Amino acid sequence: MGDVQENEKKTLWSYSRTTCFGHCKYEFYLDYIINDDSQYLSEGNYYAEVGSFVHEILAMVFKGELKVEDALQYYIDHYEDNVFYKVRQSTMDKTYMLIVDYFASLDTEWLKDYEVIGVELKTKFTLDKYNFIGYIDLLLRDKRDNKIVVLDHKSSEYPFKLNGELKKKSEHSFNLYKKQMYLYCHAVHQIYGEFPKEITWNHFKDDGKFATIPFVQSEYEDTIKWFAETIKTIEKEQDFEPSEDFFYCHNLCNFRNSCEYKKASSGNR
Repeated sequence: MGDVQENEKKTLWSYSRTTCFGHCKYEFYLDYIINDDSQYLSEGNYYAEVGSFVHEILAMVFKGELKVEDALQYYIDHYEDNVFYKVRQSTMDKTYMLIVDYFASLDTEWLKDYEVIGVELKTKFTLDKYNFIGYIDLLLRDKRDNKIVVLDHKSSEYPFKLNGELKKKSEHSFNLYKKQMYLYCHAVHQIYGEFPKEITWNHFKDDGKFATIPFVQSEYEDTIKWFAETIKTIEKEQDFEPSEDFFYCHNLCNFRNSCEYKKASSGNR
């Protein structure tokens, strides 16, 4: 099983693999080219662990394996078994309570208008000449018009102002989120022969607000072109220079405790 997973890691592209190159070329090099835990240990992080745990609970709810009213207690009871990494205590306390509030008020009444097609749906598909893998958090079919909706759970804050405009500080992350979702729209089209009508994000740390945009063909085509061109750029890369983003290096990078560049920058502070 381990050999199969290692082979997939080297041969299959994904949203996270492609965007990792943009975050830090050297992290990409260590993770997908060197890929040697004995030399460079790949680790998780607090933010990823919390997000994965919430995803797990929501998956059980939408699969009917966990009652909505039991989600909060499940989160409280199993939190320490799922979240091990630490950051500033005030950050952890705030995040913990935001998610407590979310599960305390979780309501799936809106789901009555939808058929659940897939939960944490594993998809394998092709883009240009490349093989991709992706996991769609929630795939729905609207019973009212028989159209598909693709939904993703996000820990980020709701990105729009009250007037509907995109917040300036959310522009970069939102554009990345759109790339991820249009990639999944591509997978949906290959599997079901149709594109989703809408893309939705569930911002579970921001009162569970739903951010929804319509599927736009031109944006989809631009995204597919971006993925293909980015992979071609990666294939030509020779230097794999490290990022100099302090927060990313010290909190999010999978190799933050073994990367020689991070150690060197820490020593200079």
